[in-house]
Amino acid sequence: MENKRFEISLKCLFCGCELQGDTEKEFSSGDMLECQECGELNDYDALIDVAADEGKEVAAKYAKEEIERMLKKALK
Repeated sequence: MENKRFEISLKCLFCGCELQGDTEKEFSSGDMLECQECGELNDYDALIDVAADEGKEVAAKYAKEEIERMLKKALK
């Protein structure tokens, strides 16, 4: 299995749009990020939790598909 990189973007918790912002600015726990689409403020910690969960789901799906592919190959 190869080392795979996945990109997960932060999405507004209210409207689901991808959050855009200053890439030079560093955010930390407790910060509020404003959505450029709907104007709602998103809690940084909640955004990171949702993105981490999404990343785990994507990685698990990829791993499952790779394992299935390897097993099919091995059992031919």
